[in-house]
Amino acid sequence: MDGGSLDHDAEGDGPEGQAEGAAPAGQGFYQWLGRVEVRLAQVAIVLMTLLVLTSAVARTAGRPVSWAVDLATFFFAWAVFLGADVALRRDRMVSIDLLVDKLSERARAWVQLFNAFLMVAFLIAMSVTGFWLSNTTQDRSFSGLSWLSYTWVTLAVPVGSLFMLYTMTHKVRAQIQGLRVMSR
Repeated sequence: MDGGSLDHDAEGDGPEGQAEGAAPAGQGFYQWLGRVEVRLAQVAIVLMTLLVLTSAVARTAGRPVSWAVDLATFFFAWAVFLGADVALRRDRMVSIDLLVDKLSERARAWVQLFNAFLMVAFLIAMSVTGFWLSNTTQDRSFSGLSWLSYTWVTLAVPVGSLFMLYTMTHKVRAQIQGLRVMSR
């Protein structure tokens, strides 16, 4: 895993803008969504950082602004889940492949496909549970921002999970096509 910036093209760093093993670059909506996610994650990180800095400076000056931390929490949640899909699209998720690397290319492809289906199941569960959780928090608001429902923070979980699920459909399709090519 390298520490590259989020400013690379939305699909990856490899040949033709694609990291090895990443979902196909795609066209249209998939590609557009990837670019939008990168920009939204970047904006969320910058705003979160500025809000935390503002809060720290204001507290040091003796004039704390509690709403800044609340809003920073909102941006943090969205940055995490949008950034997770960006990492997934670029095949930059943490993986431990010590044993898998010792397998043949075909066996490795089957293990990766099995893992992809496990991820799909997990993301479906996260989406369903996240929407349920978002529904249960609609009456809760931030202490410093009574107009902002906590639902907007918890919605980052199911929405981000749905984005990752969409990315996984592209990855699974590419993995199945790769297995078909190996079978010939």
